[in-house]
Order: sequence, then structure tokens, then C-alpha cells
Amino acid sequence: MVLLLLGITLSACGVRTAYNNLDWLTVRWVNQQVSLDGDQESMLRAWLDQELSWHCATQLGSYHGLIEQMRLDLLAGRLDAARLAEYGQAIAVFGRTLTERSLPMLTELAASLNDEQVQEVLAAFEHRTERVRVRVEEYSIDELAEDRLASMERSLRRIMGRSNAAQRQRLQVWSQSVTATEPYHLAQRQYWQERLAVALKRRGDPDFLTRELAALMRPESAWSEDYQNAMTSNRTLTLAALEDVIKLADTRHINRMTARLTSLRDDFRRLSCEGEPAPALLAGARSTGGVRSAGQ
Repeated sequence: MVLLLLGITLSACGVRTAYNNLDWLTVRWVNQQVSLDGDQESMLRAWLDQELSWHCATQLGSYHGLIEQMRLDLLAGRLDAARLAEYGQAIAVFGRTLTERSLPMLTELAASLNDEQVQEVLAAFEHRTERVRVRVEEYSIDELAEDRLASMERSLRRIMGRSNAAQRQRLQVWSQSVTATEPYHLAQRQYWQERLAVALKRRGDPDFLTRELAALMRPESAWSEDYQNAMTSNRTLTLAALEDVIKLADTRHINRMTARLTSLRDDFRRLSCEGEPAPALLAGARSTGGVRSAGQ
């Protein structure tokens, strides 16, 4: 999972270019969900200026430290399933921190929407739900497995290059073994869409709106037991497959992964502002002494 995240991060225009344009990219994305008026956009931009300064000063040091630790683990042959799970947990903590800090702004923005804007938000949500519905209704189990395999191979190709025959065979087994979660995902989205509609209808009640948006930002809290079990099983199977793919990597793969991690680490180090970094979040750092910054 952490490797897939890195694949996304390393793709497109590059992490430094993307980070330096996060304010513009965020405003653009929000405007694709709802047409903001001038006051709303000014409010969002002011909040982004503040949050990006905080993020640059306090978070990026931990990011490049985590990437450096990953690079060292790769070179030492320590990127097994357990270690990958630790990295995934650390990255999840980073994500939760950002989510929690965004809640007050999202609540204020949601409370400022007019009826027409609310309909835009719900229509955008429905559009994304419809894409999941198409996969559930039109894709067979085998087609979902093929799509899953192709997506994984694309992500890994960006990180380590084209897979060798043994890696492809391992990924084929993985794609057939995981549970298709699209039906659960569709039911989840339909439930949250209804709950979002109620929250926005009562957007004049700040306590209710805050509580509902906080719940929407923790979708796993409403997963059914079957969905939770499927996700847990899939996570275990995916981490085991990634461990094997790394073990089956040849020198070309390792060199490319190392170069990618080095580039990403250096990008985060250059982007980091002066300030007090967040504490290291990787558990069980083993003999390398924990998460270290690139310069240590």
C-alpha cells in the first residue's frame, strides 16, 4: 500500500511542482465539486495559506525522514509485509492529522453554501457513486480481477519498472485471491450520500453539521462486519504479495526503487521549511535507530 502511494506521488508532474501548487490545485478541485462565490474562495485561500505554512514547517521533515528509512530498509532487505504495514500505519497517521485539521474549514464552507450549491455537491457525489455502480453492475468477478491486476502493475511500474515473469505470476495469484469489495463500497457510498444530504439540509445547525462531517471523514466507522473483514483480509493478502514482489525484484528493480525513493526524499527535504517537525511515527524502527532525516 505504501508502494502504491509512492507510485501516485511520484507520477505526473513531480512532488515539488505539485506541492508548490497545492493551493491552486485544491481550489480547483473544490470548484469542480461546487462553484464557490468570491467570499467562499477567499475564505478557502486564506485557510490554505495558513495550513500550508503549518504543514511545511511541521510535517515535511517527518515525511522525508520516513522515506529515508524506507530507502534504508529496501537496501537492507527489510521491506517485508510487517514493515510495509508499519509504513502504511505511519502514513495513515499523517492523513488523519490533515483530515482533523480540515474539519473546521469544511464545516464553515458547508454552512455557507446556498441551495443551488448544495445540489452541485450532491450531484458531484452521485457522479462518483455512479462510477462504482457501473463496476458492480457491469463487471464480472474475472473482469474486476483483471482490472485490479492491471492497476497494480501500472502502479508498480512507476516505482520499479516493468515486472519480471515471476512477479507477474505472483500478482496474478494475488488478483484472484482478494475479495471484490465494490458491492460493499457502493452500499457505503449510497449510505453516506444520504447522510451528507441530511447534513447539508441542516447546515444551519453548526453542532450537527460538524458531527456529521466528522463522521463522513471516517467512513470506516460505518462499514459492515463483512466489509471490515474483507478489507482486513485484502490488506493482509496485498502486503504479502508486495513482500514477494520485492523479494523477486532484480538489480534493475532495486536500483530504480532506490533512485525514486532518493528523489522523493530530497524533494521533501528541499520543500521543508524551518520549524519544529512532527515526531517520528514509525513503530518498531529496529536497528537503524528509528525514522531519520536524510541528513542524519
